[in-house]
Amino acid sequence: MGLSDTALKSLSEVLGEEYVSSDPAVTRAYSKNFTSIGIRPPTCVALPGKVEDIQEIYRLAHRFDFKVIPTGTHMFLSCEPQVPIYDYLVIDPKRMDRIWIDEENMYAVVEPYATFGRLQVEAMKRGLTCYIPSGGSQISIVANLTFQGNHMAAHRLGVGSRSMLAMEWVLPNSEIMNIGSSSCPGGEYFWGEGPGADLRGMIKGLWGFCGGLGMCTKAGIKLFPWPGPEKLPAGGDPPDKRVYLPEDKFKIYAIGFPTMDSMIDAMYEIGRCEIGTVNLHLQKGWYAADTSLSQEDYFSMWESEAYQETAENMLVVMLSAYTSKEQLEYEDEVLRTIVDENGGRYLPDEFQEGVAQIVLPDLTIRPNVIFRGFRVAGAFFDSKAVVDSLDHSALCHKTTLPMLKNFMKDKTPPFVDDDGGHHYICSSDFAHMGWVEMPFLFEPDVDYKNVRVGLRLPIMGLFHDVWHRTHTAFLLNVAADIMGPFMGGFHRITRKVKTSFDPDNVANPPFPQFVYGRFFKDLLKYALKSYQDKKRTGEKQVKLNA
Repeated sequence: MGLSDTALKSLSEVLGEEYVSSDPAVTRAYSKNFTSIGIRPPTCVALPGKVEDIQEIYRLAHRFDFKVIPTGTHMFLSCEPQVPIYDYLVIDPKRMDRIWIDEENMYAVVEPYATFGRLQVEAMKRGLTCYIPSGGSQISIVANLTFQGNHMAAHRLGVGSRSMLAMEWVLPNSEIMNIGSSSCPGGEYFWGEGPGADLRGMIKGLWGFCGGLGMCTKAGIKLFPWPGPEKLPAGGDPPDKRVYLPEDKFKIYAIGFPTMDSMIDAMYEIGRCEIGTVNLHLQKGWYAADTSLSQEDYFSMWESEAYQETAENMLVVMLSAYTSKEQLEYEDEVLRTIVDENGGRYLPDEFQEGVAQIVLPDLTIRPNVIFRGFRVAGAFFDSKAVVDSLDHSALCHKTTLPMLKNFMKDKTPPFVDDDGGHHYICSSDFAHMGWVEMPFLFEPDVDYKNVRVGLRLPIMGLFHDVWHRTHTAFLLNVAADIMGPFMGGFHRITRKVKTSFDPDNVANPPFPQFVYGRFFKDLLKYALKSYQDKKRTGEKQVKLNA
């Protein structure tokens, strides 16, 4: 099946022929993402130039019965066709990339293809900055605001969804919903709540709705003070590119602790004292992955007993002079007291230099961690990702390690058995919340066998969390049906939201929740059409033979 010629013609009339394509040479470019998983390409790709174009695409989706997937910079799985019987059109918003900055009120308004890197460059010229997700500065701002929004400077800046202000949202029925201050006549984008219920909650969950409830086309995002220079002072050549932040504005430390529990206690105390911009635990693999110059260099460092002892229970902290040099010195003294009270030690100068010049800038200021992660084995994915408290994050890490060890014992290579070496625990909102992510590394192969084996881990993790009574985070579509009965039946509520906002199921099914009744109805229609097409083809062949 494919979009009919009539549907493609209608799309071309709305957008212009140059902005609509069903050419396989084009559509196949949208069949990959960072996981290295090969997925069926979309049937068609459309490049709208304004919000009215997107409304027309949804109207045509209802009229010609195709599905719509909005994408940003095409990083994650939600952008890929998931159900083989459906014809999907991907909205690529690369023509919608404008940024407006309100310097006085410290916020920006962005379209869906505006990236964090572009916004940060412009904001830094004005003494401001924005959060940047771990996925990298090339990520779409709107996409990240509505999908996770986790980043490693969340200790002071808060998780990404805290930065979400007003928003423009095209619903699956093609109507526009304005949230927050933008809903008022002539309103701007400086405030996210109201009027009435805060509808951002429909958008900004841990995973968001992944295009399953329409497309966000404009958003306000908070900006924060930036005490650093207008341009990042950098030197060296990749992969040894370094950033040299001014020492009178920033203090960056790598600190080791005797146990994970003592390190978590220190993280809590840093939050209680409300000091620091970054408060982040990195497992032993991170420093080696970020600072090594090659795979050989990485494994040489990793296999060193001295390295393993030094990098154990490492906490990375960045202090920033937001108000004055005196404030920076005060925070430094408080941090040293906390480190002493919890049995910590400042790591050797080599570690301090690597963390200050490579690791921390790479994770929190201008992130490139996704691509450095690829260097070790070629690909990675998450076994788990959990948002709760710092204590609970540590518990999840500890209880998951035996599961990972058992999984890896007969699969290395192509999987990297690193004892959870690339896990990390991040403080959010001055340690009122914690976030742990548990990546595993593997070597991709041309037939995707390793990927399919690796994807067993997140599924195993769901049941592992039920057994250990730990919080789980992979709760989209089918996973929500698996975990919902153990978690208050939230999946039933999510399904009601999907059917209310998208009764015709045109917006990226199966996200955020599979509507099984509608799917089986569509499956029957698909089977009937396939039978009729096959019958007609057979009849034509008989006539030709006659």
